[in-house]
Amino acid sequence: MKSVSKKNDPRAAKAPKVSGVYLMKDGEGNVMYIGKAKNLRSRVQSYFREKGDGRYSVTILRDKVKTVEYLTTKNDKEALLLEDKLIKQYKPKYNIDLKDDSRYSSVKLTVREEYPRLLVVHQRTDDGSLYFGPFTSAAETKKMVKKLNEKYKLRRCKGENPEKDGPCLYAQIEGCSAPCTGGISLEEYRENIKKIITSLRRTELMEIK
Repeated sequence: MKSVSKKNDPRAAKAPKVSGVYLMKDGEGNVMYIGKAKNLRSRVQSYFREKGDGRYSVTILRDKVKTVEYLTTKNDKEALLLEDKLIKQYKPKYNIDLKDDSRYSSVKLTVREEYPRLLVVHQRTDDGSLYFGPFTSAAETKKMVKKLNEKYKLRRCKGENPEKDGPCLYAQIEGCSAPCTGGISLEEYRENIKKIITSLRRTELMEIK
């Protein structure tokens, strides 16, 4: 890991020309912002141009940045996963202002519910659900979740207790296993959830290769 001083190198010219993650720090070494890039040098230099990268908050951020730390990766997919991990670890202040979470998607499995649902999300919350990803293609993620929902006929209704809510449209057109009407036992439904978890974990491993 190599730190580059903004004062000595304001345009981050010493950043490597490879994929990876950059951590921008203040004078006390606190992580202020974390980002990823296919080309670290090109991306980080954009922050130190006169008008930044077009975002107003960047001009405020760069005045406070004293050092930039670089972590190189094998490819941009690995960089994306590392970025996601580090943001959760450090919770940088400026990522809230500057980060566009819609750039990639995650899959959410609501395991705290008796009959879990499978969803595509752009943001993760500490709600007890299982999250998989992030995945680089939002379109492919949606297709994957659609196929899993169709194959295992998971419930789509939003209520936590489908037995109280009654059958929805998906149940009526046989697009759902209809736990609300006893169409599937809890044990069988949970077995399907285990298969889905295995499939999603396999997809995660393929994503970083």
